[in-house]
Amino acid sequence: MLNAQQAPDDRYQRFADLAPFVREAIDTIAALTPAQRVDVDFLEQEFIPALGLNDELLHEQPPELAPSFGKGLHLWQYPNQLAPYLAWLARNAAGITSYMEIGCRWGGMFILVAEWLRTSGADLKRVIALDPIAPTPFIATYFDLLQEQARIEPIYMQAFSTSPLVAAHVDRLKPDFVFIDGDHSLRGAMQDHLLVRAHASIIVHHDIHSQACPDTTWLWKALREFEAPSFDAFEFTSQYPSVNGAFLGIGAMKRRSAQA
Repeated sequence: MLNAQQAPDDRYQRFADLAPFVREAIDTIAALTPAQRVDVDFLEQEFIPALGLNDELLHEQPPELAPSFGKGLHLWQYPNQLAPYLAWLARNAAGITSYMEIGCRWGGMFILVAEWLRTSGADLKRVIALDPIAPTPFIATYFDLLQEQARIEPIYMQAFSTSPLVAAHVDRLKPDFVFIDGDHSLRGAMQDHLLVRAHASIIVHHDIHSQACPDTTWLWKALREFEAPSFDAFEFTSQYPSVNGAFLGIGAMKRRSAQA
């Protein structure tokens, strides 16, 4: 992950030019019917590609999705993994009041999930983005829109998750749904899990089935076993035959005390 000094100025300008798409994406998410929110084929084939996909490390990306690369929210996800995950979220959004993303980078996934929760029945009161880089144009635009509505409190923490200040904020804010996509080392990802475990009813890890991220892949396998007494685990790891290798992967854990 780039720090603020490493992030290229032209890349920031590119996302500044795309920032108006944030409102369009919000409207698109809000317009979905309840049936569309759990229609995995529709989400995979139409909805997610239309939101726009990442254009980095394209050797990990299926070439058939090329028309969506470098557009819109720049989602760094496989549609065939993200679609069933979103459908699962639509069925499990009730009761969620706060969403935190550790490692939000450009912010596309953060915006999608926050709005997905809000329009799928969650009583969302607070969203928290954490990353060592400064807020990107996507995040800044989204936070401005939230502040206009004055219904959801947006919080951005420019810091590493190992900061004592972050730990203090987590203890105070008590996020109940956390997406972990920050430090991909074994130690770092485990620390992020432990950082939020006491408060979160849903913890989601990224890159759980990726040859490019062996530490997070191994950690998920371990957590799935160690957390079995307290959490139910759900995996979204489908791959594309056109890609040489296995990449990405989303793993969700839901605390058993919460309704499955």
